[in-house]
Amino acid sequence: MTLQLNQQSVPGQDIKVTIKLPFGDSDLSGQSSSTTSAETGTKAKELSVSLIVPFENKEWLTAIDILAEAQDKTTGARTVYRVGHDAANAIKFYEAKFSGELTIRELEDTQGWQVGFMMKEHLSVPERKSQREPIKPAKQQGGGGDVALDKKITDNPDIPPNTELSAVEKILSMANNAFGSVIGNDTEEGLTSET
Repeated sequence: MTLQLNQQSVPGQDIKVTIKLPFGDSDLSGQSSSTTSAETGTKAKELSVSLIVPFENKEWLTAIDILAEAQDKTTGARTVYRVGHDAANAIKFYEAKFSGELTIRELEDTQGWQVGFMMKEHLSVPERKSQREPIKPAKQQGGGGDVALDKKITDNPDIPPNTELSAVEKILSMANNAFGSVIGNDTEEGLTSET
């Protein structure tokens, strides 16, 4: 089966493609024998390629190297390729760029080079989906229920915007504002009486 990058066939014999879909898991078992883990999302798919280039076709190595080292002229980033491969396209692996390393190893028994490289998915389907979803503002946890915010509290510069305070926090905030204004007035009066 052939592999195409931007509709250009990757040259080589015995092309073998392996596709990995990594699932993010974090072990929560600690020292126990529990199998509990935290799911940390679906990661970018990876496409590993292994092929053979005969010694008499060393220009194929040059072509593969050019593909691997190609960069976007405006950004300087590695080129993102449109992937043409039946298995990759079947699992919605459409775009990728070279990642990791390109390896070339001499094979004496077959009179050629064993070439290997990996490509990592660019803008995966889950990534595109998350980019389309609006970011929701975080809610601060509290036990106050639905209590209307006082105008003084909502205008307080010490409280971040879109923060919901509990009933106790609102009372403490009002007391803090009142106490602060009393101290401020006493200081001003003391300054005017001294002059």
